Amino acid sequence: MKARVIGLIAAVALSGAALAACTPQARAERKGKEAGDQICDAKNASSANEAQRHINKANDKIDDLARFTGRDVRQEVRDLDRNLNQMARGNATQQDVSAIVSSIEDARTTARGNTLAAYDGMLEALADCD
Repeated sequence: MKARVIGLIAAVALSGAALAACTPQARAERKGKEAGDQICDAKNASSANEAQRHINKANDKIDDLARFTGRDVRQEVRDLDRNLNQMARGNATQQDVSAIVSSIEDARTTARGNTLAAYDGMLEALADCD
């Protein structure tokens, strides 16, 4: 009987953890990380065509973030479009990524809720961008 109770408690705890991972903020953070990963992939691209493909995917993810958060990420993150367009030409540098990170950090100071989580996800992905 004790084993059943312990098993039931473990199942309830596991279900609670799984539900917590599905919160809107967790989804926003994951979506932000996906956008950041594409930006990082564009920086590391071996050709302009490959960089452009990753920037197109990043733009799709950023548009998805705007729909999900209800905030226009492109307007809040200063010069994002300009930086992404420069990266799409190929030969992106860490300085290009640093400019985007700096702009996200600035926008993050006034963000709340899902938008803050999305920016955190982007920053997490870009922090690992070598």
